[in-house]
Amino acid sequence: MVTHPFVRAHCLNANIAEGDYRPDVDGLRAIAVLSVIGFHSFPTVISGGFAGVDIFFVISGYLISKHILSDLYAGTFATIAFYVRRIKRIFPALLLILILSTMVGWILLTPDEYKVLGRHVGGGAGFVANLVYWQEAGYFDREAASKPLLHLWSLGVEEQFYIVWPLFLLFLSRRGRHLGRWIAGVVAVSLVASVLWVHVSETADFYSPFTRFWELALGALVAYGVVHRVGVGLPARNLLSWLGLLLVLGSTLFLNRQLPFPGWWAVLPTLGAGCLILAGQEGWCNRHWLANRWLVGIGLISYPLYLWHWPLLSFARIMDAATPPLGIRLGLFATSVILAWLTYHLLERPIRRQSGERARRIAWGLLVLMALMLAVGVTIKKLDGLKFRHLGQLNGNVDTLVVGKDRGQLARQCGIPNPKHGTWPFWQKDLFNFCLSDGRETPRSAVLGDSKAEALFYGMVRESRPGNRWLLVGSVRPPRFENAPEEDKSRRAYDGIVANPSIRWVVLVNAMRSLFPVNRETGWIAGDTAPIAEQYRVAFNRVIRGMEGVGKRVVFVIDNPTLPDPRSCIGGGMTSSPLLNHIFWRKLNERCMLRHSDHRRGTEVYRHWVARLVADNPGLMVYDPTPLLCDVERDVCSITRNGQFLYSYTDHMSDYANSRVARELLGRLEEGGKAGGSE
Repeated sequence: MVTHPFVRAHCLNANIAEGDYRPDVDGLRAIAVLSVIGFHSFPTVISGGFAGVDIFFVISGYLISKHILSDLYAGTFATIAFYVRRIKRIFPALLLILILSTMVGWILLTPDEYKVLGRHVGGGAGFVANLVYWQEAGYFDREAASKPLLHLWSLGVEEQFYIVWPLFLLFLSRRGRHLGRWIAGVVAVSLVASVLWVHVSETADFYSPFTRFWELALGALVAYGVVHRVGVGLPARNLLSWLGLLLVLGSTLFLNRQLPFPGWWAVLPTLGAGCLILAGQEGWCNRHWLANRWLVGIGLISYPLYLWHWPLLSFARIMDAATPPLGIRLGLFATSVILAWLTYHLLERPIRRQSGERARRIAWGLLVLMALMLAVGVTIKKLDGLKFRHLGQLNGNVDTLVVGKDRGQLARQCGIPNPKHGTWPFWQKDLFNFCLSDGRETPRSAVLGDSKAEALFYGMVRESRPGNRWLLVGSVRPPRFENAPEEDKSRRAYDGIVANPSIRWVVLVNAMRSLFPVNRETGWIAGDTAPIAEQYRVAFNRVIRGMEGVGKRVVFVIDNPTLPDPRSCIGGGMTSSPLLNHIFWRKLNERCMLRHSDHRRGTEVYRHWVARLVADNPGLMVYDPTPLLCDVERDVCSITRNGQFLYSYTDHMSDYANSRVARELLGRLEEGGKAGGSE
């Protein structure tokens, strides 16, 4: 018997038979969406809230598969009708979010940011957002907070499942296959792949449909049991209900981003969700807690609530250049609930209640609109974020935020074999992240190191003269142990440069944070550094002496000051409208400017370490770019200089800065290092 007065209206609007509706499942939806919002808003409190998406996957797999299996057994399944229902359910709220995000991005984002948003709009409209983000960065990376449509990755996985799953079940049913065994097989194969892949590439495992389908298929397996009326007595239902709730709540509270996820850890929330669904409405927790009117109410608007909450948080982070204050985050949550309620009642319900020929016409119209949004996203990306927009009130020229703009003109070889490595062919990557050279002439100088080396390398190539062209090998750093195996990529890189008779100058560039423990916020050295400092001193000595032993000159480049990601240092208004600029004004991160003296104090241990390297290697040339990046006389290090950005991403030099640094360093090299002595 239906216990909630509003359930009858919901079933009518959603074209659901009242007997098929389970309020407790909507209560579980509420827990899932609140977990995700809690993680995004308060990650240190709801540390495992990201598992709410896994709970959603199980629920979606259950509901979709229960409907498909019931219709297949009754002989009434219609493929077109299935997809029409999916379009009516998914497209309206998603289109609203895509359109509004595109409009806000036009007002708020720089061309580079808007270009990325265009790519994400296209990925969301094409239901391949998970594949797009797979190519960019991990879900837990710092950059994720500035991607307003990041949450659409899960919608991509679900839609990819919806495309293949009904066809898969229909194909098997027509051949008299035992569907339960096949569904269990999908769960097993996909889960094993996830468990293996998470240790190869956590980002790939997180976003790949192949390693996520087991979660939806687990819901399908539960649906198979429900459709076949698998006998579960009341005591067992109560046990499943308690076990499921314990696993679900425990996962959202105790999982964290440091664990290899999904892999085995994803079994906890998904198994919990499966237990709760299998327990049925008679389960004690389902009946008394999940079917609570307030939870069910949140569950009914969970889809638009999920869609609304993240763009609001992300755009707020971009405007504040930091995580918004507690009061703002609470206000954004309340705003998300209100907007979700309005979306559900004014947009979703009127469309979902349509049936028959009118429903098909609406579905076609929604398809056309989604195709248009896909085209809009692609256009924004192809036109480089529409650079003609008014940007005059910003604190710097955002065109200078780029690094490696001329990378496409470089040869993808560095004089050292760069074989593929990895467990399976489609997981393999190049051994060296960076293996580039200036193809105009045979390189006479080499840069070795990590991504900081890459950032400097582009300037060295751009500013170099004939007769002194450059190559880059990375990401590498001197092996800490002398007996490193020959297949070690760092040993290969340094040995390869030693063996290259054309190379006369070797420039070593490694981020300070790759050698010493640092504070993540300030970038300054923190903790006990003595053991690792001595190991790296010996390692660098070994490399330097090896290079000098064959007649090469070696330069050690001191790391540049650490400032926040320059995207958080874009301040001002983006439009010519004072009103819009007032509403969407971008604040500067408070750390976009720091005292040069503070930087020196925070890196004192590192600089002392460099001095010891010089004492050990009198022929070593040390170059410090800090005077070019900071106003030493005024005791200021800033993110910009003369209206140009000195940094491109995180603390990596921009092309504007690496050209300035390269010109000075090349001058030192031409003088034979005489003017570039050590400290």
